[in-house]
Amino acid sequence: MRGSGLGIVLKPPMGGVIRQSIRTARLTNNEAEHEAMIAGLELAKCLGAETIEAKCDSLLVVNQVNGIYKVREDRMQRYLDKIQVTLRRFKEWNLVHVPREQNSEVDALTNLGSSVEEDDLLPGAVIQLSKSVIEEGQAEVNSTSLTWD
Repeated sequence: MRGSGLGIVLKPPMGGVIRQSIRTARLTNNEAEHEAMIAGLELAKCLGAETIEAKCDSLLVVNQVNGIYKVREDRMQRYLDKIQVTLRRFKEWNLVHVPREQNSEVDALTNLGSSVEEDDLLPGAVIQLSKSVIEEGQAEVNSTSLTWD
């Protein structure tokens, strides 16, 4: 059974680009957007980031995190709570919306994660997120699996 894919691109201020494709259990689009946001924030924090500008192509996620939209479902509220707790670990943060057509690199990584079978995971190219971050209470993304460009 195919899972869902998450795509993360981190651009540290010292240069370079970190790209990560993550395969998860099957998620709804909204769940996947939240999972990707949390995983990206966790990875940035693991790398020592203190200030972050996050970009997301989900207007829903951006507006929920920024307090413009209310959350209606309990599961989505748990995602939002996790994002807010994670953001508080940064000295400064900003979350902005980018149109999906300007986010093609992340989209490609997402498609890679969702298209690979669990038995065919490529070490360093696609990592497996075994459980939802809201089920476990923290992101289980191993920063040693990052692929450096």
